[in-house]
Amino acid sequence: MNNTKEIDVNRAPTIAAVSLLAAITPAPAVLSPLLVGIYVTDLGISPQQGGYLIASELIGAALSTFSTLFLIGRVSWHRILYCSLAIIIFCYLLSVVITSIDVLMTVRFISGLALGTVMTLTIVVSGMMKNQERAFGFWSLGQIIFAVISFAIFPLIFPVIGLQGFFVIMAVMMSALLFPVRFMPRAGRAEHNKGFGGIPVKTKKLAPFGLLALFLFYAAIGGVWAYVERIADQAGFKADLIGYILSISSLAGVVGAAAATWVSKRYGRFLPSLCGYLLIAAGMLLLFGLESVLFYTLASLIFKFSWWFTAPYLLANMTNLDPSGRIAIIVNFVVACGMGLGPALAALVLDYTMSANGVYDYNAVIIFGVLCLFISFPLLCMVIRVNSQAEKQLSAAE
Repeated sequence: MNNTKEIDVNRAPTIAAVSLLAAITPAPAVLSPLLVGIYVTDLGISPQQGGYLIASELIGAALSTFSTLFLIGRVSWHRILYCSLAIIIFCYLLSVVITSIDVLMTVRFISGLALGTVMTLTIVVSGMMKNQERAFGFWSLGQIIFAVISFAIFPLIFPVIGLQGFFVIMAVMMSALLFPVRFMPRAGRAEHNKGFGGIPVKTKKLAPFGLLALFLFYAAIGGVWAYVERIADQAGFKADLIGYILSISSLAGVVGAAAATWVSKRYGRFLPSLCGYLLIAAGMLLLFGLESVLFYTLASLIFKFSWWFTAPYLLANMTNLDPSGRIAIIVNFVVACGMGLGPALAALVLDYTMSANGVYDYNAVIIFGVLCLFISFPLLCMVIRVNSQAEKQLSAAE
């Protein structure tokens, strides 16, 4: 099954389809600060339980990688996408009537399995494109534009529609994604049929370091981002002000993702990645001991810009290790694990650092995020160096 000639993955319709699917499908991760807040408010649960609900869906997304690896060379990609979207829609509608936290967590986990399948295919198709940095820039750009709109609208309508209304809206939006599936390739390259066994030996040795760097990056992002709203709430900021600031910060994310598509490899891969990591850490540290609205605004702007600027470089470096696309399949697992376990690990940090009178120490979550970044970057540098050497050798050969 090799129908890639039917659709040129570098053409605008496929790029748009990837961007749309990658934008709306991962809403639980992109909107995690708002979701944790409404889970706490509407369901009467603790912030930790809200974090676990987010984590359950994203862990499901991570585990879907293995089933996707099995299906990707055997079943039409269109059929996989249509079935996955149908499962997500059904789970959103089912979540409307669920009152038990345990049952809701199970349903969101199942939805996560389908979510991860869709995201895996968007990553694989992006990795098949000629300019991967630019492709992942557009992949990120769709997500952040969706975040901008959502952070502007949902805080205003949540008091009216509640959590159930959110689930209904998401079901409708996921239904709309059934249309762009037709612009995705029906199958990949022949190498996608080989599974993990065909990955080159050199890549197998280096990939664990790169995947660990990717996991730590997204664990830092997911862990801190999930509690950004709670940090501001503890500082005494009003809910509408928090929503407004997060919405404005998402515009910085649009700029960051757009900058990644423009910068691409103009300045290599090391310098943009270094700048991105340093800016993310700076954004996190501005939240430490938060008291000022100005600091919260600056932190949100810097955090969002650098997150969406840096992510395309990590994803492109990993998929570049194995042009056949097999590593791209594993990347989804690691990204979902990082975004899923990040809030869960941050919740554990909150449990261990909670004061005797029940006050949460969100500074500990910020330290956790910065430490993850500190460990991640040197590991990423190993991958950047190998990719740069390979490109120099290729240029010399030409």
